[in-house]
Amino acid sequence: MHFSKTTEYAIRVLSYLDRYPNKAHSASFLHKELGLPYKYLTKLMTQLEKQDLVNVLKGRNGGFNLAKDSEQIFLCDILEAIGEPLEFDRCILGFEMCDASNPCALHSQWIEPKINIENMLQTTSLASLANDIKTKI
Repeated sequence: MHFSKTTEYAIRVLSYLDRYPNKAHSASFLHKELGLPYKYLTKLMTQLEKQDLVNVLKGRNGGFNLAKDSEQIFLCDILEAIGEPLEFDRCILGFEMCDASNPCALHSQWIEPKINIENMLQTTSLASLANDIKTKI
């Protein structure tokens, strides 16, 4: 499983902001520091702000910071904020009709991994990710 580029960028930006909780960072600073495309980054930050994951501080020393404690931001929140669907009800093979009464060839094998992934997305906080990512940014 791979996250989309948007998800990767969101996690990187939010993790960076978590490293410096008492400081606001401008989009141009984040662009330079993290090497993310500027226009893409500004759109992403707007999405994250609309979903209350980041604050926008106006003025000379303005910029972005986390809107809540990183212990309260989970991977599923980030995915939802950027519009990445959590489509665990879809058939893993793409069939229209796939359920317990009409299963695809992988239906029963997909149940446990699907539950594990859903659980990981709902229980992995930005704080726990940030600890691992800090050395990689």
